[in-house]
Amino acid sequence: MKPKKTILVAGGDLRYGYTARTLAERYDVHAVGFTRQILPFEEVTLAETAADGLPMCDALVLPMPVSEDGVLVAAPFSRQNLALSAFIPLMKPGSVVFGGKFGKAEQLFREAGLTTMDYLAQEEMSTRNAVPTAEGAIQILLEEMPRTIYGSRVLIAGFGRIGSRLAAMLHALGAEVTVAARDVTDRVRAEMLGCRTISVDALREHAGAFEVICNTIPARVLTREILKTMHPETLVLDLASKPGGVDWEAAQELGRRVVWALSLPGKTAPVTAGEIIAKTIIHMLESPERGCQS
Repeated sequence: MKPKKTILVAGGDLRYGYTARTLAERYDVHAVGFTRQILPFEEVTLAETAADGLPMCDALVLPMPVSEDGVLVAAPFSRQNLALSAFIPLMKPGSVVFGGKFGKAEQLFREAGLTTMDYLAQEEMSTRNAVPTAEGAIQILLEEMPRTIYGSRVLIAGFGRIGSRLAAMLHALGAEVTVAARDVTDRVRAEMLGCRTISVDALREHAGAFEVICNTIPARVLTREILKTMHPETLVLDLASKPGGVDWEAAQELGRRVVWALSLPGKTAPVTAGEIIAKTIIHMLESPERGCQS
C-alpha cells in the first residue's frame, strides 16, 4: 500500500477550509493561513507559516486568485504575510502547484522547476460551480428586487454553464425568462426550457422591456447605448468574471442599478465551493493522462 500523498493548502477564503477538509479524507493535509476558528477540522494540521516545521509536500493548493501582486499568497485569514517563494523549498521533486488564475505567480514556480495546474480552467469545476453561482444569483435577486421573481420579466445574456442553469431555475420560479445568445443552437436549447430568445445583437432593441438583466458574458455587452434604453429601475446583475460585461462608467453616469457579483460560490456556499475545488484537484492528481496518478 502506497503512503498517502502530503498536500499543503495555503491561504484562501472560507471555502479553502472546506477544500482542506475534503482533501483530508484521502491525503495527509496541512494548512497555512487559517486560524483554528476558521478551520476547526482536527484532521487538518495547521501551521502559522511555511517555516513552522511543515513536511515535504506532493502538492501545494493555492487560492484563486493565487496572488494580487505575484509575491504574497492571497490569505485573508492569515495573521502574517505568506510569501509564495517560501513554499518552494517544501515541494518534493515532481510535485504540483494547484491554483486558480496564477497571473504573475506562475513564472515564479516554473522558474523553480515546478509544474503548475489551474483548477479553475477545468471543465469539471466550471460545470459544478454553475449551480452555486446560479443559486447565489437568485439570492441576490430576492434581496434586491422590489417584487417577486414570479412574473418578473428577466433577460439572461449568455447561455453557457451559468446562463443555462440560471435560466432553468428562474423559469421554474415563474419568471418570464428571455435568453440572449449568439449561437442558434443555444437559443434552441433555451426555447426547449420554455424561455423566449433573442440574439445578442438585438439587446439594444429589447433591453428596455425587462425588469432584471443578468449578464453571464465576460465581455462588455451592456454598452452605454444599451444602458440608455433600459428602464431606470431595471436591476442589472453582472455574473461575468473580470472585466465584466457592463460599461460601469456609463452605468454610474446614467444612474443604473448594477450589482457585480464575483466569486459567488465562495460567498454564498463556501462548503459546496470548497468541496468542488477539492474534487477537481483529486481528479487532476489521480488522472493518468495528467501524469499525477498516485
